[in-house]
Order: sequence, then structure tokens, then C-alpha cells
Amino acid sequence: MKLIQIIGVSAAFAMVACGSNNSASTTDTTAAATDTTAKMAPSTAAEQDFINYAVPANTKEIIWIKAGIKEGHNRELRSDAKMMLKDHEQLGSTVSAYLDAHKSFAVPTVDTANVVNINDKKGADWDKAWVDKMIDDHSGLLDKLKKSQTDVKDTAMLAIITGAIPVVQSHLTMVNDLKAKLK
Repeated sequence: MKLIQIIGVSAAFAMVACGSNNSASTTDTTAAATDTTAKMAPSTAAEQDFINYAVPANTKEIIWIKAGIKEGHNRELRSDAKMMLKDHEQLGSTVSAYLDAHKSFAVPTVDTANVVNINDKKGADWDKAWVDKMIDDHSGLLDKLKKSQTDVKDTAMLAIITGAIPVVQSHLTMVNDLKAKLK
């Protein structure tokens, strides 16, 4: 079993708070994540719960996205996956900086063995299964982000969450559009 400790890994949340269309929020979110001034609230169960969900989700999502880039048969799928990978890795860096600055969080260890479980599918069936997985993951993440917006009190973490919502929504829209094209 391959286990990865997330601090130091450039993958931490399930979506990035910036993308090619959100470069302004990249700076704001990165600054918020590394700001250790009085804005920081003490760690609460809500913050730890979000870390416990988001860190493993993003780590596994990156593995799925890389599989899409490598194994996808559809050119648009591979292109979309490359864009999503950049977003995931950028937020991963932001979150890693946040976690380094906020040592009070327990960072989960993630089992990355056999994450991609659609290797029995081939061609268009593989692509459809990948897209379905992306839709499920992004839908769940969007729900978690919105709930966390009301539960999380730490302003730096809240800035990361709030910035991630439009990116997650754009990824969800993208994979839903791709699903319609793959039918």
C-alpha cells in the first residue's frame, strides 16, 4: 500500500481557488492562506473536518485527472483534464502553505493504491466512466465547499473555500458538457 503524507505534496484540496480565468483570486487566496496574523481563528472541528475531507479528495482527484490525461481517448477530455490538473496543483500549493502556517491541524495520510478503478473499461467506455467519476467528485466537493462556507470560522481557510467554489462549479460544468458530447 502506498501512503502519502500530504504536507509538502502539492495536492491538498479538491479544487483550486484559481485557474486561468481567476488569476486575481490566486494572489488573494495565496496571501490569505499564508497570513498568520490576528485574522486566524483557533482550529475548530469544522476546520479539521474540512481538512479531513479535502486533502484526501484532492490527492485522489489528481490521480484520476492524470489518468484522464494519460488514458483518455477523447481529445477534449485530455485537454480538460490538463486544465483541471493545473487548478488542483495550484490550490494544493496554497493549502500546503496554509497547513504549514497552521500547525494545529492533523493532516490525514492518504492511501493512493488502486485509486483509478476503471481499468477494465476500454475506449469510449473508459472516457464515459472517467467523466461520471469527475461529475460525482465535483458535485460532492461543491456541496462540501458550500456547507463549509457556513461552518468554517478561520478567515484564511474561508478565503480558500470561497475562492474554490467558482472553480469547482466551472469544472463541474465542463465535465457535464463533456458527458453530453460523449453520448
